[in-house]
Amino acid sequence: MELNPDDQRPAYLQIAATLRENIATGKLGPGSRLPSGRELAKEFGTALMTVQHALRVLRDEGLVISQQGRGVFVHTSTEANPQALKPHVLEAAVATQLESIRLELSKMNERLASIEQQLKDRPGGRQEDTIPDRL
Repeated sequence: MELNPDDQRPAYLQIAATLRENIATGKLGPGSRLPSGRELAKEFGTALMTVQHALRVLRDEGLVISQQGRGVFVHTSTEANPQALKPHVLEAAVATQLESIRLELSKMNERLASIEQQLKDRPGGRQEDTIPDRL
């Protein structure tokens, strides 16, 4: 599991989103024990505190429970499909997807601006030049 360096969300939110997706898709089923914080920190290449922050988010959403000395487990009432997740969890998943779309659109806008600038800067380029339909 890797963090996306282009994702503008903090690392703990990226980790929470990945674990949330694993719970929603059944990769981590009800009652499953999550890897230890240290293991997750190593997998994601982050500090232990970052992973703990992500787990706190999932705990607040009711997706996982912590058992002192035993670890963190997927809540047993969470079924292995996204429709069973609490509405605010689904909203968080949608918000994550929307943020990814927003980031991609931002990148596309930057590329478009660059192409438009190249067209203006070329010899004989005019402000009225438009992007060819082929691009």
